[in-house]
Amino acid sequence: MSEQEIELMPRRLMSMDRADELVNMLKATGLISEVLLQKHKYYDGKYLVGRFILLINNPPNEVISKIAPICEKMMPYGYDIRVGKFTKPRPTVSDYIREAIYWSELLEGERK
Repeated sequence: MSEQEIELMPRRLMSMDRADELVNMLKATGLISEVLLQKHKYYDGKYLVGRFILLINNPPNEVISKIAPICEKMMPYGYDIRVGKFTKPRPTVSDYIREAIYWSELLEGERK
């Protein structure tokens, strides 16, 4: 997997339906291995998407040139795009603590 990723931030929050449509179009290019979404839950229980992280298999410039027309079509109100590393390379101490708490609570529930 490439060390670089692409962060795609629409200038407006997107509905989950529209975000799913965008994800399918991006994956159809064959240049993206996975798309991570940052969702926000609102008072009516619906989720809106505010950020996409694209895990890429090819050089970033090649991917950006291929996905730019898709982004312009799906986000006519604009978007920002950055190249970098946006996911954690390995678990942190906090992740280990959260996992330990999760498993201890799960086991505690099974014992009752």
